[in-house]
Amino acid sequence: MRLLSILPALLLAAGLAGCAGGRMGPLPPLTSSQPAASITVQRSKSLWGAPASMLFSIDGQRVYALRWGQQFTFLIDPGEYRFGYDLGFNNCRQRVILDPGERYVLRLTPVCQIDLMRFGDLRLGPEPPPTTLPY
Repeated sequence: MRLLSILPALLLAAGLAGCAGGRMGPLPPLTSSQPAASITVQRSKSLWGAPASMLFSIDGQRVYALRWGQQFTFLIDPGEYRFGYDLGFNNCRQRVILDPGERYVLRLTPVCQIDLMRFGDLRLGPEPPPTTLPY
Protein backbone atom coordinates (compact mmCIF):
# COMPACT_ATOMS: atom_id res chain seq x y z
CA MET A 1 0.00 0.00 0.00
CA ARG A 2 2.85 2.36 0.82
CA LEU A 3 4.26 1.82 -2.70
CA LEU A 4 1.02 3.10 -4.21
CA SER A 5 1.31 6.32 -2.22
CA ILE A 6 4.81 7.13 -3.52
CA LEU A 7 4.30 5.78 -7.04
CA PRO A 8 3.22 9.17 -8.53
CA ALA A 9 6.35 10.85 -7.14
CA LEU A 10 8.58 8.09 -8.55
CA LEU A 11 6.98 8.37 -11.98
CA LEU A 12 7.37 12.16 -11.98
CA ALA A 13 11.06 11.91 -11.01
CA ALA A 14 11.72 9.29 -13.70
CA GLY A 15 9.96 11.42 -16.30
CA LEU A 16 11.92 14.54 -15.40
CA ALA A 17 15.21 12.63 -15.48
CA GLY A 18 14.43 11.39 -18.98
CA CYS A 19 13.72 14.94 -20.18
CA ALA A 20 17.04 16.41 -19.14
CA GLY A 21 18.93 17.87 -22.07
CA GLY A 22 22.12 19.76 -22.82
CA ARG A 23 25.86 19.19 -22.66
CA MET A 24 26.94 15.88 -21.14
CA GLY A 25 30.66 15.86 -21.83
CA PRO A 26 33.45 17.64 -23.69
CA LEU A 27 33.62 17.81 -27.46
CA PRO A 28 36.83 16.63 -29.12
CA PRO A 29 39.40 19.47 -29.07
CA LEU A 30 40.28 21.25 -32.32
CA THR A 31 43.88 20.31 -33.12
CA SER A 32 44.08 20.17 -36.93
CA SER A 33 45.72 22.85 -39.06
CA GLN A 34 42.87 22.34 -41.56
CA PRO A 35 39.61 24.32 -41.22
CA ALA A 36 37.12 22.70 -38.84
CA ALA A 37 33.86 21.16 -40.03
CA SER A 38 30.62 22.58 -38.63
CA ILE A 39 27.98 20.06 -37.56
CA THR A 40 24.37 20.87 -36.69
CA VAL A 41 22.77 17.88 -34.98
CA GLN A 42 18.96 17.77 -35.22
CA ARG A 43 16.66 15.41 -33.37
CA SER A 44 13.47 14.69 -35.29
CA LYS A 45 10.08 15.65 -33.88
CA SER A 46 8.80 12.09 -33.97
CA LEU A 47 6.52 11.10 -31.10
CA TRP A 48 8.35 7.77 -30.85
CA GLY A 49 10.62 8.13 -27.83
CA ALA A 50 9.61 11.79 -27.36
CA PRO A 51 9.68 11.84 -23.52
CA ALA A 52 13.25 10.55 -23.31
CA SER A 53 16.48 12.38 -24.11
CA MET A 54 18.48 11.20 -27.12
CA LEU A 55 22.09 10.84 -25.95
CA PHE A 56 24.41 11.86 -28.82
CA SER A 57 27.96 10.51 -28.83
CA ILE A 58 31.18 10.95 -30.78
CA ASP A 59 33.52 7.95 -30.86
CA GLY A 60 31.64 6.36 -27.96
CA GLN A 61 31.78 9.45 -25.69
CA ARG A 62 28.44 11.04 -24.83
CA VAL A 63 28.56 14.77 -25.51
CA TYR A 64 24.96 16.04 -25.66
CA ALA A 65 21.44 15.06 -24.59
CA LEU A 66 18.84 16.18 -27.13
CA ARG A 67 15.19 16.63 -26.26
CA TRP A 68 12.33 16.32 -28.75
CA GLY A 69 12.92 18.60 -31.77
CA GLN A 70 16.11 20.12 -30.30
CA GLN A 71 19.31 20.85 -32.22
CA PHE A 72 22.84 22.03 -31.45
CA THR A 73 25.87 23.05 -33.50
CA PHE A 74 29.56 22.42 -32.87
CA LEU A 75 32.93 22.53 -34.66
CA ILE A 76 35.09 19.45 -35.09
CA ASP A 77 38.35 18.62 -36.88
CA PRO A 78 37.93 17.02 -40.32
CA GLY A 79 38.40 13.28 -40.42
CA GLU A 80 36.68 9.99 -39.62
CA TYR A 81 34.38 9.61 -36.62
CA ARG A 82 31.73 7.30 -35.25
CA PHE A 83 28.60 9.33 -34.49
CA GLY A 84 25.77 7.71 -32.59
CA TYR A 85 23.00 8.01 -30.08
CA ASP A 86 21.22 6.03 -27.41
CA LEU A 87 17.45 6.31 -27.01
CA GLY A 88 15.79 3.72 -24.81
CA PHE A 89 16.85 0.31 -26.13
CA ASN A 90 18.15 1.75 -29.42
CA ASN A 91 21.93 2.06 -29.61
CA CYS A 92 22.63 3.53 -33.05
CA ARG A 93 26.05 4.20 -34.59
CA GLN A 94 27.34 5.34 -37.98
CA ARG A 95 30.81 6.00 -39.38
CA VAL A 96 31.17 9.45 -40.94
CA ILE A 97 33.96 11.20 -42.83
CA LEU A 98 34.05 14.99 -42.54
CA ASP A 99 35.81 17.25 -45.03
CA PRO A 100 37.73 20.41 -43.99
CA GLY A 101 35.65 23.58 -43.77
CA GLU A 102 32.34 21.91 -44.71
CA ARG A 103 29.00 22.57 -43.03
CA TYR A 104 26.87 19.52 -42.28
CA VAL A 105 23.45 18.74 -40.87
CA LEU A 106 23.12 15.46 -38.98
CA ARG A 107 19.48 14.35 -38.63
CA LEU A 108 18.65 11.74 -36.02
CA THR A 109 15.39 9.76 -35.85
CA PRO A 110 14.32 7.42 -33.04
CA VAL A 111 14.47 4.36 -35.33
CA CYS A 112 18.27 4.34 -35.81
CA GLN A 113 18.28 6.53 -38.90
CA ILE A 114 21.30 8.84 -38.97
CA ASP A 115 21.45 11.12 -42.03
CA LEU A 116 24.55 13.26 -42.65
CA MET A 117 24.02 15.91 -45.33
CA ARG A 118 26.16 18.75 -46.58
CA PHE A 119 24.44 22.03 -45.80
CA GLY A 120 24.34 23.03 -49.48
CA ASP A 121 22.57 19.79 -50.41
CA LEU A 122 19.55 20.42 -48.16
CA ARG A 123 16.20 21.10 -49.71
CA LEU A 124 14.68 23.87 -47.66
CA GLY A 125 11.17 23.69 -49.07
CA PRO A 126 8.97 21.99 -51.62
CA GLU A 127 10.31 21.66 -55.11
CA PRO A 128 9.07 24.44 -57.39
CA PRO A 129 6.60 23.39 -60.05
CA PRO A 130 8.09 22.69 -63.46
CA THR A 131 8.09 25.61 -65.82
CA THR A 132 6.30 25.23 -69.10
CA LEU A 133 7.74 26.71 -72.21
CA PRO A 134 5.48 28.19 -74.90
CA TYR A 135 5.48 26.26 -78.17
